[in-house]
Amino acid sequence: MLSVKIMTKNGGGKSDYFPFAEITQKRYNLLMFLTKLNEVLASKKSFISDRLNVVSLGLTLLVNIIHWGILYGKIKPGSANVLLHYNVVYGPDLVDKASFIYLIPAVALAFIVINAIISNVFYRREKVASYFLNFAGIPVQLIFLIATLVLIKVNE
Repeated sequence: MLSVKIMTKNGGGKSDYFPFAEITQKRYNLLMFLTKLNEVLASKKSFISDRLNVVSLGLTLLVNIIHWGILYGKIKPGSANVLLHYNVVYGPDLVDKASFIYLIPAVALAFIVINAIISNVFYRREKVASYFLNFAGIPVQLIFLIATLVLIKVNE
């Protein structure tokens, strides 16, 4: 318990004991929380200097580069017709120029850029959301890669 001296209007004072310890502990916890929050917000660490962001974006870009390399190695861009869409039920749906197959890794690359921009915006407010977005880009890139590998296999 804390001892609190209460002053009366005429300047005289009397000492009484009040249970302020619980309120003081709550204020102390709030003060500690706000202090830590200010430290985190004042760190001003940039999006690209955060190691988790660099790793996730690096892996995402690596998968996309592998995607471009495999596609270029197997199907050369040109005017030759290739199968662009295959349906299990109906079979080949869309056959067109080979250069259109390069839209798949291009869309995947655009996804990386848009995802990085949105992650940068989220990073300023909530770092964890930024990490989730960046790491979610890796399986999305793998799905794009698998779709291209299936098209390559069907075109052989």
